[in-house]
Amino acid sequence: MAKIVAFIGSPRKNGNVDTIVQEILNGAESKNVSVKKFSLNDMNIRGCQGCLYCRKIHDCAIKDDMQEIYEEIKKAEYVVIGSPVYICQVSAQTKLLLDRLYPLTEIDKANHKPRFGKKNLIMVFTQAAPFSFLFNKYFKYTAKHLKGMGLEHYKTLVSTKAFERNSTKNNKNILSKAYALGLHIADR
Repeated sequence: MAKIVAFIGSPRKNGNVDTIVQEILNGAESKNVSVKKFSLNDMNIRGCQGCLYCRKIHDCAIKDDMQEIYEEIKKAEYVVIGSPVYICQVSAQTKLLLDRLYPLTEIDKANHKPRFGKKNLIMVFTQAAPFSFLFNKYFKYTAKHLKGMGLEHYKTLVSTKAFERNSTKNNKNILSKAYALGLHIADR
């Protein structure tokens, strides 16, 4: 069975991002797939120090909550990263996570290769903007750069018109897509 690790990059517990990601996990859990979810806002994650320790040692010099995250990613088959779109990009909490994923990659000359195998990446974004295509270039750019860390883009879900904290709770379309995605993962 697939193992899924999910990261919520929104500061809002039970907010829009969390609601969608939880539906993915609910779908997978309905078929007894092991899942783990982290709320990044509750974690002690420092910013990357640019020390390049991870280039020599397959770990990060900073000993904070990222140590647990690295271990969970190593064991996972699917990695879900969810974030609201703030000022045309991911939240600060999500950016901290992304910056600190650098130890997952091995650099051989100019090429990045995953140190711990390939994982399927699911990205979940919520945005106030009414059109899902508005930030597509940014979403693709983000996915492209995570590939060198072993996170191979599998699926992106975008919820639009997420003005209020509970906007997605009534969005049956996005919630059914999320649940179906969880079921699909479980059947793979």
